[in-house]
Amino acid sequence: MTVREILADIKSDRKKKVIIDTDAFNEIDDQYAIAYSYYSDKIDILAIQAAPFENEKSDNMGYGMEKSYEEIHKVLKLIDPDHSIPVFKGSRASIEKSGEIQDSEAARNLIKMVKESDEIVYVFALGAITNVVSAIMLDPSIKDNMCVIWPGGTQIDSDNLGEFNLVQDFTAGQMLLNSGVPLVLCPAWFVVSELTAKWDKFCELEGVSPICDYLFEITGKCRELAGAPHWWIRTIWDIVAPAIIDNTDAADIEIIPTPVFTDARVYAFDSTRHEMMYLKKIDRDMVFDRTWKLYKENA
Repeated sequence: MTVREILADIKSDRKKKVIIDTDAFNEIDDQYAIAYSYYSDKIDILAIQAAPFENEKSDNMGYGMEKSYEEIHKVLKLIDPDHSIPVFKGSRASIEKSGEIQDSEAARNLIKMVKESDEIVYVFALGAITNVVSAIMLDPSIKDNMCVIWPGGTQIDSDNLGEFNLVQDFTAGQMLLNSGVPLVLCPAWFVVSELTAKWDKFCELEGVSPICDYLFEITGKCRELAGAPHWWIRTIWDIVAPAIIDNTDAADIEIIPTPVFTDARVYAFDSTRHEMMYLKKIDRDMVFDRTWKLYKENA
Protein backbone atom coordinates (compact mmCIF):
# COMPACT_ATOMS: atom_id res chain seq x y z
CA MET A 1 0.00 0.00 0.00
CA THR A 2 1.13 3.54 -0.71
CA VAL A 3 1.31 6.15 2.02
CA ARG A 4 -1.79 7.80 0.58
CA GLU A 5 -3.69 4.51 0.61
CA ILE A 6 -2.64 3.91 4.20
CA LEU A 7 -3.80 7.37 5.26
CA ALA A 8 -7.17 6.64 3.66
CA ASP A 9 -7.28 3.34 5.54
CA ILE A 10 -6.46 5.08 8.83
CA LYS A 11 -9.43 7.39 8.29
CA SER A 12 -11.78 4.49 7.51
CA ASP A 13 -13.99 2.78 10.09
CA ARG A 14 -12.38 -0.60 9.44
CA LYS A 15 -11.10 -2.36 12.55
CA LYS A 16 -7.30 -2.33 12.48
CA LYS A 17 -4.81 -4.96 13.61
CA VAL A 18 -2.32 -3.41 16.06
CA ILE A 19 0.89 -4.37 17.82
CA ILE A 20 1.84 -2.12 20.74
CA ASP A 21 5.55 -1.68 21.49
CA THR A 22 5.87 0.17 24.78
CA ASP A 23 8.26 1.27 27.54
CA ALA A 24 5.34 0.95 29.94
CA PHE A 25 7.33 1.37 33.17
CA ASN A 26 8.95 4.61 32.05
CA GLU A 27 6.02 6.98 32.60
CA ILE A 28 2.27 6.76 33.15
CA ASP A 29 1.00 7.53 29.66
CA ASP A 30 1.63 4.07 28.18
CA GLN A 31 -0.83 2.59 30.66
CA TYR A 32 -3.51 5.01 29.46
CA ALA A 33 -2.76 4.12 25.84
CA ILE A 34 -2.96 0.37 26.46
CA ALA A 35 -6.38 0.72 28.11
CA TYR A 36 -7.63 3.03 25.36
CA SER A 37 -6.48 0.57 22.68
CA TYR A 38 -8.05 -2.39 24.46
CA TYR A 39 -11.44 -0.71 24.73
CA SER A 40 -11.61 0.74 21.22
CA ASP A 41 -13.85 -1.15 18.81
CA LYS A 42 -11.59 0.01 15.97
CA ILE A 43 -8.48 -1.67 17.36
CA ASP A 44 -7.62 -5.38 17.49
CA ILE A 45 -4.51 -5.81 19.66
CA LEU A 46 -2.44 -8.71 18.32
CA ALA A 47 0.35 -8.41 20.88
CA ILE A 48 2.11 -6.04 23.25
CA GLN A 49 5.91 -5.82 23.36
CA ALA A 50 8.24 -4.39 25.99
CA ALA A 51 10.60 -1.66 24.79
CA PRO A 52 13.87 -0.77 26.53
CA PHE A 53 14.62 2.51 28.24
CA GLU A 54 17.23 4.06 30.52
CA ASN A 55 16.74 6.97 32.92
CA GLU A 56 16.29 7.63 36.65
CA LYS A 57 13.83 4.71 36.84
CA SER A 58 16.16 2.27 35.10
CA ASP A 59 19.94 2.28 35.17
CA ASN A 60 20.20 0.19 32.00
CA MET A 61 18.08 -0.59 28.94
CA GLY A 62 17.60 -4.25 29.81
CA TYR A 63 16.22 -3.49 33.26
CA GLY A 64 13.85 -0.91 31.74
CA MET A 65 12.60 -3.51 29.28
CA GLU A 66 12.07 -6.12 32.02
CA LYS A 67 10.16 -3.68 34.22
CA SER A 68 8.06 -2.63 31.24
CA TYR A 69 7.29 -6.29 30.54
CA GLU A 70 6.03 -6.67 34.12
CA GLU A 71 4.02 -3.45 33.89
CA ILE A 72 2.31 -4.56 30.67
CA HIS A 73 1.15 -7.76 32.37
CA LYS A 74 -0.09 -5.78 35.36
CA VAL A 75 -2.08 -3.35 33.24
CA LEU A 76 -3.66 -6.08 31.12
CA LYS A 77 -4.76 -8.00 34.22
CA LEU A 78 -6.39 -4.88 35.62
CA ILE A 79 -8.18 -4.24 32.33
CA ASP A 80 -9.34 -7.84 31.88
CA PRO A 81 -8.16 -10.76 34.04
CA ASP A 82 -9.22 -13.12 31.24
CA HIS A 83 -7.43 -11.32 28.40
CA SER A 84 -5.64 -13.42 25.77
CA ILE A 85 -3.14 -10.85 24.46
CA PRO A 86 0.42 -12.25 24.22
CA VAL A 87 3.26 -10.16 25.67
CA PHE A 88 6.85 -10.31 24.43
CA LYS A 89 10.21 -9.16 25.77
CA GLY A 90 12.17 -6.74 23.65
CA SER A 91 15.71 -5.47 23.23
CA ARG A 92 18.13 -5.30 26.13
CA ALA A 93 20.30 -2.62 24.51
CA SER A 94 20.00 0.15 21.96
CA ILE A 95 21.27 -0.11 18.41
CA GLU A 96 23.13 3.15 18.97
CA LYS A 97 25.18 1.98 21.95
CA SER A 98 25.60 -1.67 20.95
CA GLY A 99 26.43 -0.91 17.33
CA GLU A 100 24.27 -3.76 16.10
CA ILE A 101 20.71 -4.81 15.35
CA GLN A 102 18.96 -6.18 18.44
CA ASP A 103 17.51 -9.63 17.77
CA SER A 104 14.82 -10.19 20.38
CA GLU A 105 11.60 -12.06 21.09
CA ALA A 106 9.69 -8.86 20.28
CA ALA A 107 11.45 -8.28 16.96
CA ARG A 108 10.84 -11.89 15.88
CA ASN A 109 7.21 -11.68 16.97
CA LEU A 110 6.66 -8.51 14.98
CA ILE A 111 8.10 -10.17 11.87
CA LYS A 112 5.95 -13.26 12.35
CA MET A 113 2.70 -11.42 12.97
CA VAL A 114 3.15 -8.97 10.12
CA LYS A 115 4.04 -11.73 7.65
CA GLU A 116 1.09 -13.87 8.74
CA SER A 117 -1.45 -11.04 8.58
CA ASP A 118 -3.82 -10.80 5.63
CA GLU A 119 -4.10 -7.05 6.19
CA ILE A 120 -1.85 -4.17 7.18
CA VAL A 121 -0.60 -4.19 10.79
CA TYR A 122 -0.31 -0.88 12.60
CA VAL A 123 2.53 -0.69 15.13
CA PHE A 124 2.05 1.73 18.02
CA ALA A 125 5.69 2.42 18.92
CA LEU A 126 5.39 4.20 22.27
CA GLY A 127 9.04 4.38 23.28
CA ALA A 128 12.47 3.82 21.79
CA ILE A 129 12.09 2.49 18.25
CA THR A 130 14.72 -0.26 18.78
CA ASN A 131 12.46 -3.33 18.61
CA VAL A 132 10.62 -2.08 15.52
CA VAL A 133 13.71 -1.06 13.55
CA SER A 134 15.47 -4.30 14.47
CA ALA A 135 12.53 -6.27 13.06
CA ILE A 136 12.62 -4.23 9.84
CA MET A 137 16.36 -4.76 9.46
CA LEU A 138 16.07 -8.49 10.16
CA ASP A 139 13.35 -8.87 7.53
CA PRO A 140 12.83 -5.81 5.31
CA SER A 141 9.92 -7.51 3.52
CA ILE A 142 7.61 -6.68 6.44
CA LYS A 143 7.63 -3.03 5.36
CA ASP A 144 5.08 -3.99 2.71
CA ASN A 145 2.44 -4.88 5.28
CA MET A 146 2.90 -2.54 8.23
CA CYS A 147 2.63 1.07 9.29
CA VAL A 148 4.45 2.58 12.28
CA ILE A 149 2.77 5.24 14.40
CA TRP A 150 5.49 6.81 16.54
CA PRO A 151 5.40 9.74 18.98
CA GLY A 152 9.03 10.74 18.60
CA GLY A 153 11.16 13.77 17.85
CA THR A 154 9.93 17.34 17.63
CA GLN A 155 8.19 19.59 15.09
CA ILE A 156 9.94 19.68 11.75
CA ASP A 157 10.68 23.40 12.16
CA SER A 158 12.42 22.76 15.49
CA ASP A 159 16.20 23.10 15.79
CA ASN A 160 16.46 20.54 18.61
CA LEU A 161 15.82 16.80 18.40
CA GLY A 162 16.47 16.14 22.09
CA GLU A 163 13.22 14.24 22.69
CA PHE A 164 13.13 11.19 24.99
CA ASN A 165 11.85 8.45 22.67
CA LEU A 166 14.27 9.48 19.95
CA VAL A 167 17.38 9.99 22.06
CA GLN A 168 16.93 6.62 23.77
CA ASP A 169 18.14 5.14 20.46
CA PHE A 170 18.96 7.93 18.04
CA THR A 171 20.58 5.58 15.54
CA ALA A 172 17.40 3.51 15.39
CA GLY A 173 15.44 6.71 14.78
CA GLN A 174 17.71 7.58 11.87
CA MET A 175 17.29 4.07 10.47
CA LEU A 176 13.50 4.29 10.80
CA LEU A 177 13.29 7.44 8.69
CA ASN A 178 15.64 5.95 6.10
CA SER A 179 13.95 2.53 5.96
CA GLY A 180 11.00 3.45 3.77
CA VAL A 181 8.49 1.83 6.12
CA PRO A 182 5.12 3.62 6.09
CA LEU A 183 5.26 5.98 9.04
CA VAL A 184 3.05 8.41 10.93
CA LEU A 185 5.54 10.63 12.75
CA CYS A 186 3.90 12.32 15.73
CA PRO A 187 6.21 15.05 17.05
CA ALA A 188 6.22 14.55 20.79
CA TRP A 189 7.23 18.10 21.62
CA PHE A 190 5.01 20.93 20.40
CA VAL A 191 2.33 18.62 18.94
CA VAL A 192 1.64 15.57 21.12
CA SER A 193 2.64 17.64 24.15
CA GLU A 194 -0.72 19.41 23.76
CA LEU A 195 -2.42 16.32 25.22
CA THR A 196 -2.59 17.74 28.74
CA ALA A 197 -5.30 17.41 31.36
CA LYS A 198 -5.90 19.12 34.70
CA TRP A 199 -6.03 17.19 37.97
CA ASP A 200 -9.84 17.52 38.09
CA LYS A 201 -10.05 15.50 34.88
CA PHE A 202 -8.01 12.66 36.35
CA CYS A 203 -10.19 12.65 39.46
CA GLU A 204 -13.09 11.48 37.26
CA LEU A 205 -11.36 8.10 36.99
CA GLU A 206 -11.41 7.27 40.70
CA GLY A 207 -13.79 4.40 41.47
CA VAL A 208 -14.71 3.69 37.86
CA SER A 209 -12.92 0.33 37.46
CA PRO A 210 -9.74 -1.46 38.61
CA ILE A 211 -7.71 -0.08 35.71
CA CYS A 212 -9.11 3.43 36.20
CA ASP A 213 -8.26 3.26 39.90
CA TYR A 214 -4.71 2.29 38.94
CA LEU A 215 -4.42 5.13 36.43
CA PHE A 216 -5.71 7.53 39.08
CA GLU A 217 -3.21 6.12 41.61
CA ILE A 218 -0.10 6.42 39.42
CA THR A 219 -1.15 9.86 38.21
CA GLY A 220 -1.71 10.99 41.79
CA LYS A 221 1.80 9.88 42.72
CA CYS A 222 3.19 12.09 39.96
CA ARG A 223 1.18 14.99 41.30
CA GLU A 224 2.47 14.38 44.82
CA LEU A 225 6.05 14.46 43.55
CA ALA A 226 5.28 17.89 42.11
CA GLY A 227 4.06 19.11 45.50
CA ALA A 228 0.36 18.43 44.77
CA PRO A 229 -0.56 21.94 43.56
CA HIS A 230 -4.26 22.46 42.80
CA TRP A 231 -3.38 23.73 39.30
CA TRP A 232 -1.35 20.60 38.41
CA ILE A 233 -1.58 19.35 34.83
CA ARG A 234 -0.09 16.32 33.11
CA THR A 235 0.66 15.36 29.53
CA ILE A 236 -0.60 11.90 28.56
CA TRP A 237 1.52 11.56 25.44
CA ASP A 238 0.92 8.04 24.19
CA ILE A 239 -2.85 8.15 23.80
CA VAL A 240 -2.06 9.88 20.51
CA ALA A 241 -1.41 6.51 18.83
CA PRO A 242 -4.79 4.87 19.50
CA ALA A 243 -6.49 8.24 18.95
CA ILE A 244 -5.19 8.41 15.38
CA ILE A 245 -6.91 5.10 14.61
CA ASP A 246 -9.96 5.40 16.87
CA ASN A 247 -10.74 9.12 16.71
CA THR A 248 -9.54 10.18 13.27
CA ASP A 249 -11.32 13.53 13.27
CA ALA A 250 -9.05 14.62 16.11
CA ALA A 251 -5.87 14.23 14.05
CA ASP A 252 -4.65 16.61 11.35
CA ILE A 253 -2.23 14.53 9.27
CA GLU A 254 -0.40 15.61 6.12
CA ILE A 255 1.86 13.76 3.69
CA ILE A 256 5.37 15.16 3.31
CA PRO A 257 8.79 14.01 2.07
CA THR A 258 10.49 12.15 4.89
CA PRO A 259 13.12 14.33 6.61
CA VAL A 260 16.44 13.11 7.96
CA PHE A 261 17.63 13.00 11.55
CA THR A 262 21.19 14.24 11.07
CA ASP A 263 24.16 13.31 13.24
CA ALA A 264 24.08 16.92 14.48
CA ARG A 265 20.63 16.06 15.89
CA VAL A 266 18.69 18.49 13.74
CA TYR A 267 16.36 17.91 10.81
CA ALA A 268 17.51 17.99 7.19
CA PHE A 269 15.20 17.99 4.19
CA ASP A 270 15.24 16.60 0.67
CA SER A 271 12.10 16.88 -1.44
CA THR A 272 13.07 13.79 -3.46
CA ARG A 273 12.90 11.41 -0.48
CA HIS A 274 10.06 8.92 0.05
CA GLU A 275 6.86 10.22 1.63
CA MET A 276 5.61 9.81 5.16
CA MET A 277 2.61 10.95 7.20
CA TYR A 278 3.18 13.80 9.65
CA LEU A 279 0.88 14.74 12.52
CA LYS A 280 0.46 18.51 12.39
CA LYS A 281 -2.07 18.88 15.17
CA ILE A 282 -4.12 16.84 17.62
CA ASP A 283 -7.38 18.00 19.21
CA ARG A 284 -6.80 17.62 22.94
CA ASP A 285 -10.43 17.86 24.04
CA MET A 286 -11.68 15.36 21.48
CA VAL A 287 -9.00 12.85 22.46
CA PHE A 288 -9.56 13.08 26.22
CA ASP A 289 -13.34 13.04 25.90
CA ARG A 290 -13.19 9.89 23.79
CA THR A 291 -10.60 8.19 26.02
CA TRP A 292 -12.54 8.84 29.24
CA LYS A 293 -15.80 7.80 27.55
CA LEU A 294 -14.33 4.41 26.60
CA TYR A 295 -12.95 3.88 30.11
CA LYS A 296 -16.36 4.55 31.67
CA GLU A 297 -18.38 2.57 29.11
CA ASN A 298 -16.22 -0.50 29.71
CA ALA A 299 -16.22 -0.32 33.50
